[in-house]
Amino acid sequence: MKIGKRIIKTSIAVFLSLAVFLLLYALNYAIGLRQSPNELSTDPVYWYAPTNFYTPFFASIGAVYAMHRNVAQSREQAKLRSVGSVVGGYYGFFVIALVEWLFLDALNMEKGSFLYSFFLYFIVALGIVGLIALTVRLKISYVAFISCLTYLSVTVSIRNGGMNAFLFATNRIVSTVIGVLIALFVNTFPQYLIKNRNILFASSLDNAMLNSKHVLSPFMEYKLNALTGERCRFTFMTTRAMTSLAGIFQNVRLVNPIVVMTGCAIYDPVTKEYDSVVCVRPDLRTEAEALFEKHGVRPLSYLINENVLQCYYEKLDSEGAKLYYETRRKHASYSFVQAKVPPQLSVAQYVIVEKNEVVDALIQEFQTLSTAEEFNVIHYPFERLAGYSFLKINYKNAQKVTALEKLKGDCDFVVCFGSGRTDLEAMRRADFSFCLSSAHDYVKEVADYVIPSDEPDEIVKQMAKIFHARNYRKYLEGLKRRAEQEKEGR
Repeated sequence: MKIGKRIIKTSIAVFLSLAVFLLLYALNYAIGLRQSPNELSTDPVYWYAPTNFYTPFFASIGAVYAMHRNVAQSREQAKLRSVGSVVGGYYGFFVIALVEWLFLDALNMEKGSFLYSFFLYFIVALGIVGLIALTVRLKISYVAFISCLTYLSVTVSIRNGGMNAFLFATNRIVSTVIGVLIALFVNTFPQYLIKNRNILFASSLDNAMLNSKHVLSPFMEYKLNALTGERCRFTFMTTRAMTSLAGIFQNVRLVNPIVVMTGCAIYDPVTKEYDSVVCVRPDLRTEAEALFEKHGVRPLSYLINENVLQCYYEKLDSEGAKLYYETRRKHASYSFVQAKVPPQLSVAQYVIVEKNEVVDALIQEFQTLSTAEEFNVIHYPFERLAGYSFLKINYKNAQKVTALEKLKGDCDFVVCFGSGRTDLEAMRRADFSFCLSSAHDYVKEVADYVIPSDEPDEIVKQMAKIFHARNYRKYLEGLKRRAEQEKEGR
């Protein structure tokens, strides 16, 4: 068994949670209270002593519970545990106060008797219904389990020396909150030692981050979430629309905008809004659509209208277009409209899914147009159907590199991971560029360093290594020298 960082951090957090009690005991001693550090006093005089507001057992449990491999998840669990403890603890106090007032004071029952215990347990069990309903009402049902756990601890546990319910609930809550805060501190403290937050990492998706199944590996998801928790700046550059990205990133917490549709737009996953939308000029649109009509091709026309991604189409003639449509039509992030694009709306991108020979003929004629240089024409195989290809056409200013410049912000260093033709200019403009060994030769020629692996996980490993490097410029210069030496040795 390998003892990893998480296990070591958990041990440290538990030790600190236990040590807090010794500090409180020392404070007791300093103010003249003599109490054994191994138990809470049964004397009411000691109920308000510092040690009686803290139980190392509860604190240690909270610390273990809140310790996770990535910082973002650790923060989430710390919040869950703290909120749940507060709600459940003080709800338990009100229930136990009601029971004691009703049966001990009003009916003069003997505490601990069979009859009193029966009524206590019955009301405590009934109180679970109210507690869960309360968490639902407050829209915090995700803390229901923790709230119930704390509630039962306060109402059913043997309280310290007969301590009143309010003080015991407070002890339980304070102990848990301190425990989770200690775990959060231990888990996050190392990230403030060396973090190069002035770097923007940008990566292509297909043939780079995605594996052979066109998804992110579990390791990739874990590392990306960990980097997000450490406030690493990274983004993605893709030819895809957001429709095909939601499934890919369903287990990844995205906080930075993404370059979509080859630079036609920038999408913010936090606000769920599009920005910097680049459209085909009206005169170019007329010329392109005339060419499509000449070849009997009906494209799917993408546009972003009032922050909604819409796809207009007149008819789906080819099998490739039908398959493309069927896999996307039910997606929540987009709207298909069977109609011709209204003249007052601007098209961001044309998508054609046709047989290879049809696409080849279109590309050839596009190259003869007097305005050919005004377009970006992207062509690659449609892997889901043999013999078919994608053809994506947008305005020349819709490029990944242009969008990336807008995302750079206050970052003064850009590291780019590329995989295809649409990444080349971004790789040239970046301060340092990588690609996998499986990339095309024309990509390798541009890259400053070719990662000696075709595994996408190696990309996120490089990101983490650079982000945590003591001197990342020196590290990257070393990689570049190694690449140059390898070229000279061939």
